[in-house]
Amino acid sequence: MRPDIDALATLIQVVDCGTITGAAARMGLAKSVVSKRMAQLEAQLSAKLLHRAPRKVTPTESGALLVARARALLAQLDTVADEVMARSGALSGQLRLAAPLSFGARHLGPLIAGFLRDYPGIEVALDFDDRHVDLLSGQYDLALRIGRLGDSTLRARRLGTSRRALCCSPDYAARHGTPTTLEALSGHSCLGYANASSGHIWRFVPADGSGEPRSLVLGGRLTANNGEALLEAARAGIGLIVLPTFLLSAEVKAGALVPLQIPGWVPEPDTIQLVWPPAAALPLKTRTLIEHLAARIREPFDWDAPFPMRHAAA
Repeated sequence: MRPDIDALATLIQVVDCGTITGAAARMGLAKSVVSKRMAQLEAQLSAKLLHRAPRKVTPTESGALLVARARALLAQLDTVADEVMARSGALSGQLRLAAPLSFGARHLGPLIAGFLRDYPGIEVALDFDDRHVDLLSGQYDLALRIGRLGDSTLRARRLGTSRRALCCSPDYAARHGTPTTLEALSGHSCLGYANASSGHIWRFVPADGSGEPRSLVLGGRLTANNGEALLEAARAGIGLIVLPTFLLSAEVKAGALVPLQIPGWVPEPDTIQLVWPPAAALPLKTRTLIEHLAARIREPFDWDAPFPMRHAAA
């Protein structure tokens, strides 16, 4: 007898969550239903699939093998379903997308609205948060991230470079002057994008792309984990900020902030990219959203226009 597809999908969720309770909550099922499915699957295959401990459930060797094969199988089934729907000109289902708060609200929201207009059968759940969420445990199909992935198993599609700029208000510049060397930054109130309550690090790279970056531990009157709060403080003349140009552009155009230059140095840029969990086959609806966003978030970015093109590429 072939294993039930629902039972295989449930097994994957149990292994991913590490508990029966977590899998039940994620799937919207009663804990007893999940436990029964696991027991029936083990009886059907005459194999122990899970090591059950009071606080943790882990797969046996047989369970790990089945989970790996089941992931591939379910991905293939999704692909087949997508292809059938594509032949009829329809895409349907839900997509979960995570993105940084400021970029998401300012630039991603309108693009998602256009995507929903083009594909009326699709639903999108947007999660705007400046923290990097776990795509697997959160069941996200896709995330837009600004920064380097480092050693990650996630798949990625680069969209462009997120340039950063050093700015302050005209009032701050008039009262405190502006730095002309990296060393001079320590004499200023440097507002930090950080979760820590004390100190933060600003990184600069040579403007010509050669040489090593420099990291400066600086202090200021405010640290915050959201760029909008730092932007407001900078407008009020509280200190200097280094933020992405997509946040600073409108303020510079309006004259509320002025860009500052340290000869020979620029703030280290980041990379804008779409990332998604590894999968044997990416669903068509996810691929379609990736292409939709990649076609619209591409260089040159309008928000870079007010800033001198002196920044090294990310």
